[in-house]
Amino acid sequence: MVKMDTFSTPGIYSLADLFHCSKSDEKSGNLFDDRLFIGERVNYNAKLFQHPHRMDGVVLLICRKGWLNGSVNLMPHRIEEGMLAVFHREHLLQFWSQSDDFEASAIVLSSQFIQEMHIDLKQAIPIFMHLKDNPAIHITEEEHSVLNMFYETIRCVLRSSDDIHRPAIIQRLLEAMFYKILAIHQNKVPEVSFRRGRREEFFERFMELLTQYHKQERSMGFYAERLHITPKYLSSVIKEVSGKSAAEWIDQYVILEAKALLRYSGLSIQEIAYELNFSTVNTSNTIPASRRRHTNTSEAYPGRSLPDLDFMIGE
Repeated sequence: MVKMDTFSTPGIYSLADLFHCSKSDEKSGNLFDDRLFIGERVNYNAKLFQHPHRMDGVVLLICRKGWLNGSVNLMPHRIEEGMLAVFHREHLLQFWSQSDDFEASAIVLSSQFIQEMHIDLKQAIPIFMHLKDNPAIHITEEEHSVLNMFYETIRCVLRSSDDIHRPAIIQRLLEAMFYKILAIHQNKVPEVSFRRGRREEFFERFMELLTQYHKQERSMGFYAERLHITPKYLSSVIKEVSGKSAAEWIDQYVILEAKALLRYSGLSIQEIAYELNFSTVNTSNTIPASRRRHTNTSEAYPGRSLPDLDFMIGE
């Protein structure tokens, strides 16, 4: 947890930090667990928010009344009635004032939760790129009503502590809500806003190739060759555009595929290893490429067994 009296450098705040500057009880209506915060009573004038910081996850704000002043990536921003704001880990946030009547519904998802959600990355990439500089947009009353319906339903389910299916229900509701937010952005932003430069085109093409070949190919050399660039340049471009390395994207795709197969296919660990083209299972204690240290990116992954499937999908 970040110390609230230390602000020499921008901090990365967790849900626990957010919890400590809000209320989480029946009276406040705020609800909190280790992956999700949802509520309306957050003190944005708290010391936590008055210094540049990042949230370890995604923040959704649906403003119902009043206004909130602050900055995003050190650029002034004002969130006011009828606006939807989406902040992610790449945003450097700071809030310094709000109106007396400010009211907003807030949902904060941890990075771990986001990684477990089933979102079509190809659809999300243009919106992700747009959000970097345009985190808040005006929405219609109808759009506000739909998002509020999701919000209230999620909050209701979160209160149902005796429901054994609660985690799965909440995840599916949030996935549906995210797709609605994607649709809202796609309708609001002119197509020209999604024109991309050469680096973004490389990123999008890399994601297309990864979607197609991640079961068979986990070598950066393979993807670099298909894109007619060097592995080193591929690694640099992917990191610059998305904030994640190519190795991390490869691991994320493979881990999600393995988890899905384990949960829903009925296949054994050995059968999943075969399906995902791994030569061995549990033969070593090696770890995913994104967690290794490589001195030569062009040699990353060749012949790699996703070694410990128990490690990767048993978390």
